Amino acid sequence: MKTTLFLARHGQTKWNKVHRFQGQLDSNLTQEGQQQSEKLALNLVTQQIDLIVSSTLGRSVDSALICQRILNIPIAQVNELNERNLGPWQGQYIADIKSDRNYHEILHQFTETSPLNGESAVSCGSRIYQALEALATSHFNKKILVIFHGEALRCFLAKLGHNSSGNAYELFDNACLLPLTYLHGDDSFQLAK
Repeated sequence: MKTTLFLARHGQTKWNKVHRFQGQLDSNLTQEGQQQSEKLALNLVTQQIDLIVSSTLGRSVDSALICQRILNIPIAQVNELNERNLGPWQGQYIADIKSDRNYHEILHQFTETSPLNGESAVSCGSRIYQALEALATSHFNKKILVIFHGEALRCFLAKLGHNSSGNAYELFDNACLLPLTYLHGDDSFQLAK
């Protein structure tokens, strides 16, 4: 048995557009972000999705609501899918933080280093892994659209062993889609090829 998770990043926000870190803060979807969310749903119309799950942050919820109007299926919100907590970096412009000596390690690598009072990539990856595993094990043989965040997605994939040297902005476009299968027989995730 398996559960299929369609992992998606929320649509573009006002802060995405100006390269400002959101983390667990929020900004509204742009018009383009709304259109991206519509397109995301339209790309999944033939997949017979059973449920949409989003983080509790407004940008993910708004993207999920747009998808719900098209797919006409229920939505659930899961707090554990929220974006990585970037501490005092939240709300800051990327250009202003790049000079921090830990910038590259924190946002390009999978380590225990974090911004002051923030969350490490390793902790974030584990949190997302546990949330997605719980979702998969409670929805046998279902197809679920999961709308959450780029940095959280980067950390989760790194936990699965898919490391990269890029940051979330470089790796994941807004409203990108990544199919993932959870195999119940051996309790493992497998990226679709």
